[in-house]
Amino acid sequence: MALGTKYQSYKEGEWSLLVLSERWSEGLWGEVLRHLRDEARADHPQTRRFHYPPGENGREFYLKIYYPSRVLGSFKDLFRHSKAFRALKQGAALSQRGFHVPLTIAAGEERSLRLLGRAFLLTLGVGGSPLPLFLRKSSSFPLDGPALRSKREYIKELALATHRLHGCGFVHGDLVPSNILVQAQDGRVTFFYMDNDRTRRYPAWLPHLLWKRNLVQLNRFVLAGITLQDRMRFLKAYLGGKTWERKGRRLARWLEKKTRKRRLECDRIAAQVSFRELMRWNGRFTRNIQ
Repeated sequence: MALGTKYQSYKEGEWSLLVLSERWSEGLWGEVLRHLRDEARADHPQTRRFHYPPGENGREFYLKIYYPSRVLGSFKDLFRHSKAFRALKQGAALSQRGFHVPLTIAAGEERSLRLLGRAFLLTLGVGGSPLPLFLRKSSSFPLDGPALRSKREYIKELALATHRLHGCGFVHGDLVPSNILVQAQDGRVTFFYMDNDRTRRYPAWLPHLLWKRNLVQLNRFVLAGITLQDRMRFLKAYLGGKTWERKGRRLARWLEKKTRKRRLECDRIAAQVSFRELMRWNGRFTRNIQ
């Protein structure tokens, strides 16, 4: 795993660890072990939030714990790194390209005779709010002129960041709004990409259309204050202002079709109404809001 000298690797019993040495300590490792012992096995990864050192002055950490895969996944895990190590690697690659991600303090995987057991990813807390919560806080109606301009600027910035993400070859594993954290300071916003264990980077010469899946993931949720016009503004900025050319119109129709399909699959909504009505905030078809 090419991470340079930033992370150091070492063994602790059956645990293989990659740690950021200037932030790592035996005390912090003990705290991680305590949470690993206390967490019951689950089918899906579990995330714990804690402060270390304990108390008001401790730093905020997030510990994501992964559990062993089922039979087919366990076989594949014999020949690949754990999701925790992959998340660390992808987070480092994103950071090197100028994208904002939580700082990973450590990652570990537990193996016995090459069989992968548990794994964990420890990241430093980021001050901010998930995108859906940020929108709820900032979308009280009616919006005045400055607030409306700010919202449109945020949409444009997120669209440009997503376009650059894809332009660098990255495809996020699950680019739903709750996996984008918004940090607002002094009238500016910074977008952090969270949960990168399934994010992949593809060579520039390899043709792929997986980036379109990210657009569907972002588009299928009803979000506070986000109108149909806002969705079109996002798409126009993502495409570099060419929304109304043939390619842009074709993409918009495809995105609407896929969004309707995902709302049927995930929210059991098959309403034959306009797309504007289907995606209206606090409308009749609002479901599964994050």
